[in-house]
Amino acid sequence: MVNNDTKLRDVVKVEEVRPPNTDTIGYYYDHSIFDVMAELWDGNLHYGLWWDENDHSSFQEAAEEMTNEMIRRLNPRPGARILDVGCGNGTPAMQLARARPVEVVGISVSERQVARANERARAAGLADRVSFEHVNAMDLPYEAESFDSAWALESMLHMPDKVQVLSEVARVVRPGATIPIADMVYKRPPDGKDVASQYSTVYASLTPLEDYAGVIERAGLVPADITDVTKETFPTNHAFAAGLRSRRDQFVDILGAEGYELLISNQEKLAHMPELGYVLITARRP
Repeated sequence: MVNNDTKLRDVVKVEEVRPPNTDTIGYYYDHSIFDVMAELWDGNLHYGLWWDENDHSSFQEAAEEMTNEMIRRLNPRPGARILDVGCGNGTPAMQLARARPVEVVGISVSERQVARANERARAAGLADRVSFEHVNAMDLPYEAESFDSAWALESMLHMPDKVQVLSEVARVVRPGATIPIADMVYKRPPDGKDVASQYSTVYASLTPLEDYAGVIERAGLVPADITDVTKETFPTNHAFAAGLRSRRDQFVDILGAEGYELLISNQEKLAHMPELGYVLITARRP
C-alpha cells in the first residue's frame, strides 16, 4: 500500500459525480484510517436500521439490525454457500455465520480489508466456515452455479457497472437463489453543478431509485422487493460523524487536521442531502 495522504484527500474530496474505478476503491479502503474505523462499532462500516421513531438503538445495534434484516431476506438453508459481495471488515459475514449454519465467502478489492477480515474470522473461531478473498466483483473467478446465494450489503454504490456485477452474481449462484441488496440511491437525480459538486468520487456510483428494477432485470435477475428505508437509515450519518470525532486524535495523526476536517465535513453533508436515499432490495435468479 502506498501511504500517501495527499492522494487520499484527492479521493475523498467532494468534487464531482463519476463512477469510481476499482483501484480507487481498493486504495481508499486500504488506507490506515480504516484500521482505526475497524475499532469502532465492531468493525461495521455500513448504515444502521432503526425501524421507527421509538427505536433508540445505538448505532452498533442498528448496524447489526441491518445485517439481521439482510439475513431474514436471505433466509439460507443449512449448509448453504453464500457469496458476500464487498465484505468490508467481515463483520456481517461473521454475523451471518453465527446466526445460520452456512459457509460464507467474502470478497473485496481491498487487500487490507481481506487480511483484516480473515484475521478476525480466525480469532472468532469461524475460519472453518468464513473466508475472505481479494477479488474484483466485476470479474468473479468462480464457476457457474457454485454458490447457493449471495448478498451485497452497501457495496453496490462503489461498483462502476452494477449490471456487470449483478450479471456476474447471477452467473455464479444457482437457479432460484435469493440475493438481498442494501444500497444508497438517488431519490431524485442530481441536476446541475451545485448538487453534483457535493458528491464524493468514492460514493458516486449511485442509481436513481426508479431505475433500480431495470438494472436488476438487465442483469438477468428478478426484482422481488424494493423498499425505501431512507428515513430508517439516515441517522447513520450523524452516528458516523460522532464516531469519527471520538477518535479525533488518531485520525489527525494519520490525515492531518485538514484531512480530518474534510472527512467530517463530507460525512455531515450526507445527512442533509434530499437527493440521497437508501433501499433494501430482494432479487432472485430465475
